[in-house]
Amino acid sequence: MPTEAARAARIALEAYLRAEAAERRWGAGIPACDIVDLMTDLLLLAKERGYDPCLVIGQVERHLNAETGLSR
Repeated sequence: MPTEAARAARIALEAYLRAEAAERRWGAGIPACDIVDLMTDLLLLAKERGYDPCLVIGQVERHLNAETGLSR
């Protein structure tokens, strides 16, 4: 069962795709390029608001590691 965070991310991606007029049938999954496009646009928004996108990515990586136990 998806976590609430995963559900919220899916909803955000779906809204993004509708806004971009890029909604499509995904079949078994979501194309990775759509996720990358959303993440890129979010990083551009962060930069526009005065945040360093590289620092944001670092913080995201730390959160991902903490939530999943993944590490390099």
